[in-house]
Amino acid sequence: MSKNIILNLIEKEKKNIINFGNHVMNNPELGYKELNTKKAIIDFLGDIKLDEFKEYAITGMKATIGSGKGLHIGLLCDLDGLPTINHPLASKKDNAAHSCGHNAQMAIMAGVFKTFALSGLLDSFDGKISLITAPAEEFLDFEYRLNLIKEKKIKAFSGKQNLILEGLLDDVDLILSSHGNSLKGRAIETDVSTNGFLAKTAIFKGKSAHSGAYPHLGRNALNAATLAISAVGLLRETFQDDHHVRFHPIIKKGGVVVNTVPDEVIIETYVRAAKIEAIFDANKKINNAFVHCAKALGCECEITDIPGYLPSNYYSPLAKFILKNAKELVEEKNVFSGLETYASDDLGDVSAIKPVIQIGFSGFSGGFHSYDFKIVDEEMAYIIPAKLIALTALDMLSSQDEVKSILSQFKPALTIKKYIHEWINKES
Repeated sequence: MSKNIILNLIEKEKKNIINFGNHVMNNPELGYKELNTKKAIIDFLGDIKLDEFKEYAITGMKATIGSGKGLHIGLLCDLDGLPTINHPLASKKDNAAHSCGHNAQMAIMAGVFKTFALSGLLDSFDGKISLITAPAEEFLDFEYRLNLIKEKKIKAFSGKQNLILEGLLDDVDLILSSHGNSLKGRAIETDVSTNGFLAKTAIFKGKSAHSGAYPHLGRNALNAATLAISAVGLLRETFQDDHHVRFHPIIKKGGVVVNTVPDEVIIETYVRAAKIEAIFDANKKINNAFVHCAKALGCECEITDIPGYLPSNYYSPLAKFILKNAKELVEEKNVFSGLETYASDDLGDVSAIKPVIQIGFSGFSGGFHSYDFKIVDEEMAYIIPAKLIALTALDMLSSQDEVKSILSQFKPALTIKKYIHEWINKES
């Protein structure tokens, strides 16, 4: 029976999957710098015969098994860590750490891909499976990534945006993805919506002066920035509750020395919301507040908006394949569907174009993006999700007519052309 073949193979590969995931956890890299991570994935796959292999965006890759004309399923995972000061496994070079659990995604999806390759089942299903690894999900290093775009090494800020722009998803029928969650015990969730966002850099420019003797001769850019942040707080009541607007700035530069009036202050922030229109509406109000608060104190404000991630458009009809198998792997009371989170993921961009369904899985303690984040249940963080994704893919391949009928009803949030012109702002 195909199901037993898959489960037995995952059990056989269990130690290798866990060791691979832990190896990546111990060797984190930031976005577009995941060269060692990429090598670790290739080494893990070993001598699997691939029917297709493509590379993109410096460290990303797409490996395909199966040459049939049936259903083509993409197994999508992230590669990067993010700067997490004081994390015990953080890189000494740049504080990179897997404090968001992307190492678990890699182990799950690479484990499933390897399992299907070893099983030989694709020959009987006339289908394809692609392992797609995406760099740079964490939206950071603005200046570094803008330079990579100028150098034409990448086309957009995030890995999945590059996937779309380079057409590497064009032949894939649907995407299965995964992400850790903060639920307790052994819990699975699916069809959980996420916010989208625009990223913003605002440079407040004033005039320096001696802050003790002659402050009246200066124009305080820090005061202008502080006033602007306060003004956005006062705008809160103009944001609709169901739009879940989030604004969370950091001051990257607040001055040079304490006895000089700051003449340049740099703020970076996201403007998040649950709908595209709400993102643009909130962003317009925030830009207006920034510019006019700067002028009120005799300063100027230069704003650069960078397209972030779209709100999720996950395809709910596919969730039934997840839910059926999840209830066989964990207690039914610990299976959830249709929840909301106000975080963001470039998987939202993929879901705007292609049918996507994602699972969330527990097995962690501490806070995501925090120094105390760690895996506390390796079975739950690696093996149970791998079994769930594998069984889901198997069910889909076994009932291709039903799946194709479901997929025929999918409605993209944006066409590729609109995605490029209205979101990424690039010429096609």
